[in-house]
Amino acid sequence: MGKFSGAALAAIVCGAATAASCAWPAQAATSTTAASTAASTATAAACYASGGNLYCGNAANAPIYATPGYTKPNGNPETVVDRLETTFSYFKCYVSGQPHGGGNSIWYHTYGDQTGRWGYVAAVNVWTSTDPYPGVARC
Repeated sequence: MGKFSGAALAAIVCGAATAASCAWPAQAATSTTAASTAASTATAAACYASGGNLYCGNAANAPIYATPGYTKPNGNPETVVDRLETTFSYFKCYVSGQPHGGGNSIWYHTYGDQTGRWGYVAAVNVWTSTDPYPGVARC
């Protein structure tokens, strides 16, 4: 839902004329650390902002939370409302929330692939080179 397949992403990143010969890193990566790091770095280069929205690579099966955090104020876990099954997604805007493993507290607002519910993905799961990504609107 609103996400890009590897082929569509190749067309965006490499241009329609060369998409068939373009090796998109998310498809080519292996389980080794070096390949995984290379894929993340290459995917970050493919991120772009347009109209205040972010289009960027992300972790497969990344959880989308109801609020921008892992826990509620009472200490209970926050609800996972959906997941990003694809590895390139649309993000409407960003907010500041709970700190996460990415070394900041930026969360991107998007909707999921399973139920279409809206929520927040920690920036650690979005392959941006900096957070918030330049040109992306604050929610």
